[in-house]
Amino acid sequence: MKYEPIDINSWERRELYAHFSSLKMPHYAVAAYIDVTRLLEYKRKEGLSFYLSLIYLVTGVLNSIENFRLRIIDGQVVLCDRIETNFTHKRPEEQVFRYHTAPFEGTLREYVETTSKAIALQDTLFGGLGDIPNVAYCSCAPNLDATSILNPGMENPDDAIPRINWGKYVLRDGRWMINVTLTVNHRFIDGYHVGLFFERLQEAINAL
Repeated sequence: MKYEPIDINSWERRELYAHFSSLKMPHYAVAAYIDVTRLLEYKRKEGLSFYLSLIYLVTGVLNSIENFRLRIIDGQVVLCDRIETNFTHKRPEEQVFRYHTAPFEGTLREYVETTSKAIALQDTLFGGLGDIPNVAYCSCAPNLDATSILNPGMENPDDAIPRINWGKYVLRDGRWMINVTLTVNHRFIDGYHVGLFFERLQEAINAL
């Protein structure tokens, strides 16, 4: 991972950062529906995993917005060069799930094919690149039309890793929709950035 330190004194967010740093829990979550009709059509045509495809698109959008790449490392605010993918997964015959961290690289097809092979071989709780800060945590509740999801482990105010959760896709007015919950740290992410995330994710799906 490569990153560059942020000079807090000259940073445009210095007052916002100081304000939200005074809170015990500076995190908040926003949930909204995304139209995944085009993604479903694409994955069926290409024979790709819907789940891994959406993870790839989500991570691509996060990488495109600088504030989502901000982290606190050893007490220092830094800007990471990129975010890798981190997600939960389980085998159909199992009830327990595992965590996997995969490099965000290649085309969508290359990522899905490479990552599919890696998780098929995983037999430990944590797999892939290990515990790194330059990730976004993705998870899915595939049997539930979840309208919002609360994540555990958010008690550390220095935790700036975004969480992205979604449920199953449902048919609404002829379109397939998924409700996506985005959890972020207000030290770095404002409503503007959240709105930009949802806007760009929809654009990325529509562009497939």
